[in-house]
Amino acid sequence: MRLAANTFALQLGDRSFDLKPSLRSAFILYERYDGFHNLSRQLADGSLTAALDIISATIVNARAWGEYALPANGAVLRDLWGATGDLIEFVMLLAGADDKPSGKADTGKPIPFDEYFTQLFQIGTGWLGWTPDDTWEATASEIINAQKGRMDMLKALFGSKEQAADTSDLGSIKADLNAIGDLTVHSLGAR
Repeated sequence: MRLAANTFALQLGDRSFDLKPSLRSAFILYERYDGFHNLSRQLADGSLTAALDIISATIVNARAWGEYALPANGAVLRDLWGATGDLIEFVMLLAGADDKPSGKADTGKPIPFDEYFTQLFQIGTGWLGWTPDDTWEATASEIINAQKGRMDMLKALFGSKEQAADTSDLGSIKADLNAIGDLTVHSLGAR
């Protein structure tokens, strides 16, 4: 799962703008376009509205974007059309796709995006104890990786079923320690 950077650098001409695929922006764009497939299709068809909607919903530095885009000229439009492939790739990140596959096959059952967003929100606010605003601003990758870290911490603190299976060897170790203790007690009593 992607975590190294929680933003996506969109190159437009000689400028670069950071876009953040937050849970809030993913939800808004998914709802507005009735699915990421429709949003991607709009981009592929050359929709400047779709490109501007994505940028508006996800831009990290709105001021820099405004300074670049407000003086409308042909260069801005040409740059946006040239960035279609990058924007479609960004839509995949909004959808929670991993750009660096782990090599493991996903064995999970597919779920609708509305359930996916709900589960991510529940994980953020419930399991992780984040505020709703913090959860909405996090990316899917951040939420999933934070949950994994939380689960690893809980397993380290309280154990897990796998660790319980490993403790069967502890019985023989405990018996060995008791035997050593008995020898020590007997040798002390013999003095």
